[in-house]
Amino acid sequence: MRRAEHAFFQDEPRPKLGWLLLDKGLITPKELDEALADCQSSGGLLGDSLVRLGFVFENDLARVLAEQAGVPFMNLETLDVDQGAVTVIPRSLGEALLALPVRFTPEGGIVIAVADPTDDTLLPQLQLAITCPIVLCVANASAIRSGWRNVP
Repeated sequence: MRRAEHAFFQDEPRPKLGWLLLDKGLITPKELDEALADCQSSGGLLGDSLVRLGFVFENDLARVLAEQAGVPFMNLETLDVDQGAVTVIPRSLGEALLALPVRFTPEGGIVIAVADPTDDTLLPQLQLAITCPIVLCVANASAIRSGWRNVP
């Protein structure tokens, strides 16, 4: 397996998650190699493997994903979710996409916390379900799941 090196990822239009985590010193090349091998065998996502293997904290991963996507990070554990906003999408869709409507914007849009802003299918699916403008932010997957569990 090819080892992940800085120069390999540097010229990508959207920096790869592995390169960003390496660049920030959050993981080592050896940890990245192990997580990439885990992804290959499991068919899962790199971030999930890194967290499951204990190489990176979920909060750090979410912050780097937010940076990668150019959207803000939101710590759902420190704010109250607007119970009216949550009703904007069906619970089943939100749980499937790991997306939680958090609040309305003053302009009439909706702020939605997502676990994986790099998923190219996410925004089109949300746009089919929501008629108002969508503002994405990134939150921990576990915080999004917890948010849905707390919805009456």
